Amino acid sequence: MQFEIEFDTSHLDHILEAARREIATPAEMLGSIGESLLRVNRKRHEKGVDPEGKEWKPLSAMTLSEGKRKGGPLKKTGRMLASLLYQIDGDTLVVGFDGARDARLAAIHHGGTDPYVIRPRNKKALAFGGIVRRRVNHPGLPKRELLGFPDSDKNLVEHVTIDHLTRVLNRVR
Repeated sequence: MQFEIEFDTSHLDHILEAARREIATPAEMLGSIGESLLRVNRKRHEKGVDPEGKEWKPLSAMTLSEGKRKGGPLKKTGRMLASLLYQIDGDTLVVGFDGARDARLAAIHHGGTDPYVIRPRNKKALAFGGIVRRRVNHPGLPKRELLGFPDSDKNLVEHVTIDHLTRVLNRVR
């Protein structure tokens, strides 16, 4: 007794070609990853927590006395959060802040600052919190990490990648 079995593997060629194309031109997959990372980073910013989930240091009493706050730290105008975006360049995904000013401010808040002196630029004195001075010895800004890549983000990227490739491969079937 003899058995002969033939396999038609042409569909495997189509699946491998689809996977090859997706890896060679990953913009769509990186877009899915970028959207997911943007969403979780915006949620953290709204909650006022760093990438590891630790709360940012609260605003000082002096800052709160100014009274023009929509919420906690880094939420006065909402501009910084609005400038958080992702960009894709070939096979590279970057999540960060848009615009030179916003990127510079984000970096300052992310790392915090040492104490520094503030002097008026256009007037003779500074006014803040009901105090008028020719110069102010600022105590420095506390570190409030805005972006990172904790294990939860790594898991997110893994799941988004698997889901994306699964959708691509299912389209070939």
